[in-house]
Amino acid sequence: MTVIEHNKILAIGFGVFAAILAFTFLLLMVVSFGVFAALGLSSANEPGNGPGAAIGIIGGVGAIIFYGLLGAIFVLPMASASRKMLKRTRNARLWGIAAAILVAMIIPLGTMLGVYGFWFFFSAEGRRFYSNVEPESN
Repeated sequence: MTVIEHNKILAIGFGVFAAILAFTFLLLMVVSFGVFAALGLSSANEPGNGPGAAIGIIGGVGAIIFYGLLGAIFVLPMASASRKMLKRTRNARLWGIAAAILVAMIIPLGTMLGVYGFWFFFSAEGRRFYSNVEPESN
């Protein structure tokens, strides 16, 4: 396989993982907010349990913030790496290494993609490819 094909496979892999993780974090965010909202509504309807509603609201907002930040930490570098690698920009190698580190934590498929990314980015061909890269015209 050529260096261009390795680059394209990695870019598509990072994009797929970014999309899957974005969907997963969005789903977790919605479900967690729903659970906390239901907890707050059910405890607010019980007499003498006013603070329970506040706990449900705070927990729901906290879940949105937590999963939103966690999603941004994992999804944005992978999506940026995918886009930059497809466009063949000079800093795509750095974004790709960051994405390979993040995706390697997802066992087993992410680990395989991360190892493949490390092999590509730290090989002589990968270094040469990104030192002499010219943007692809569409």
